[in-house]
Amino acid sequence: MIGDVHSNLEAFETVIRDAKERGGFDQIWSLGDLVGYGPDPVACIDLLRQHEYKAVVGNHDLASIGKLSLEAFNSFAAETNRWTSSQLPEDYVSFLMDLPLKLEIGEFTLVHGSPRDPIWEYVVSVPTAVASFMHFDTYQCLLGHSHIPFICRPKEDGAMFLEFPENTNIKLGTNRLIINPGGLGQPRDGDPRTSYALYDSNNDSITHYRVEYEYRKTQEKMKSLELPEFLIKRLGEGR
Repeated sequence: MIGDVHSNLEAFETVIRDAKERGGFDQIWSLGDLVGYGPDPVACIDLLRQHEYKAVVGNHDLASIGKLSLEAFNSFAAETNRWTSSQLPEDYVSFLMDLPLKLEIGEFTLVHGSPRDPIWEYVVSVPTAVASFMHFDTYQCLLGHSHIPFICRPKEDGAMFLEFPENTNIKLGTNRLIINPGGLGQPRDGDPRTSYALYDSNNDSITHYRVEYEYRKTQEKMKSLELPEFLIKRLGEGR
């Protein structure tokens, strides 16, 4: 389970390698924003398509193929989305164009933003979480967009955000949960390590992992391409 790859090939390759070392996987579930910000949009799409996968589209994916106005993005995001657009061959544009806004896989709903607004809404507050629980019918909802790993569960008077602990096996069952595996290619919780989760379908459990990767290599690529300095610096800070 991955979210917000953002054209960061070094982080994506590290996660693939780490997951294989932990016993492997049958399928990648991608929660949107494969591209944007980073230097390797084509290579990241290629890496996903080398495996069995299910994927939904994110706001940066849509902006990079001209299906979302850049006016809603900050200047750094708009600049890199324009650059990404210039790098994508037609068949890669078609690939992103065909990704759905929402997927249901068993008892999981997959979206990028929220089940209420898959493109733009951030699930980062109790009111948005409460509203989100009303917009999916499966037990669990997987999402990205905020780049911050968490688990959220409903409670009688609202909802509760919980830490998504590392290396801890969490049983799912019939618990209603919203789960964010964190930002794979651009963490924003103050930890620059890449972030992802593994779902064990035999045990019906999920585990969150953080892995160090060569972010300086990604930074050097971005510098050579003259991508915004702010975006380069933040990779080393995890913000």
